[in-house]
Amino acid sequence: PRSACLFGCRLSPLAPPRAREREGERRAVGAMRVVSVEEGGKVNVSGHVLVVSGCGSLAYLGELCVDALVSSFDLGRAAVLESRHLLPLAMASAFAAPGAQGALAATLTTAAEIYQSAAVPKLSVLQLRSGIVEGRRQAFVQELWTWARSGGVAEIIVLSSCSSHVKADADMAAHTDLRYVFVGGSTPTEAELGVGKAALPLGHGMTEEDLQLGPTREIASIHRFLRGGGVARPLLLQAATAADGEGGAEAKPGFDPPPRSKPPGALALLGLTGEALDLQLTEHLARCALDVVAARLRLETPPALKAPPSWLFEMEASLGVRDQRGQAPTLERRLWT
Repeated sequence: PRSACLFGCRLSPLAPPRAREREGERRAVGAMRVVSVEEGGKVNVSGHVLVVSGCGSLAYLGELCVDALVSSFDLGRAAVLESRHLLPLAMASAFAAPGAQGALAATLTTAAEIYQSAAVPKLSVLQLRSGIVEGRRQAFVQELWTWARSGGVAEIIVLSSCSSHVKADADMAAHTDLRYVFVGGSTPTEAELGVGKAALPLGHGMTEEDLQLGPTREIASIHRFLRGGGVARPLLLQAATAADGEGGAEAKPGFDPPPRSKPPGALALLGLTGEALDLQLTEHLARCALDVVAARLRLETPPALKAPPSWLFEMEASLGVRDQRGQAPTLERRLWT
């Protein structure tokens, strides 16, 4: 068994020297680490669309939809992500049905994991199943952004929630509770995004006064409306700041700057919701996310939606379902902290 702890705990003095050395490096640098599940392997995200859960979204909306993407695209765990800004977590496999046997059922699920598949190149999905240490959200977003950009990620898609208390009159009359906002780089058209009629721009009902909240309509809408979205808001603003820095930089005469990776654009797909689980909204957002990811990867058709076990678990919890002994579902079946 491995002696290196994946959750930031102190290593035993009896741990192998290389394990202690890796732990020392992590503590010294203080940076996020991505550890491949393959011994000696590396995780490639260059040119990938990176889908990220909201990490703290209302009713776990973003997390549930990310689980649906993993199931629908039939992705496998490629790496475990380690960060001192995430609360430690380990539990039974999130993708094994209750009572299941075999290798999948024996797999542990950790706080943050990256999923990929050779059958779907250029797609990486990051599930953040744990909470962020209080006061460390911005630090974690900065770590995540630095890693994504240095790895050459082409675009980030955040699946999360937006508190329904921010609804304006235009939202009350809208045909959908799904919203989207894109920042960084050139804004793709609705056809390029693949949202169709399923979602509306986050700022579709903004007033002239609202537009004063930011330099662009998109940034103003983030400041005006985006609440209860976990890491979605700081991650979008980070992408906007990076794009603005790229556009505003001017080369000095006679100076040829070294080539730098272009910062990825960031797209948020959001569901207007409250604290209670809304499975219909969850399904709508998951289907929209499948369409958008397929469009960004230029797939002919998106995969069929495959509901993950977490949907059943959360539905049972919301309905107060009890087992044969009259007890609530055990802690092992809770998939979120």
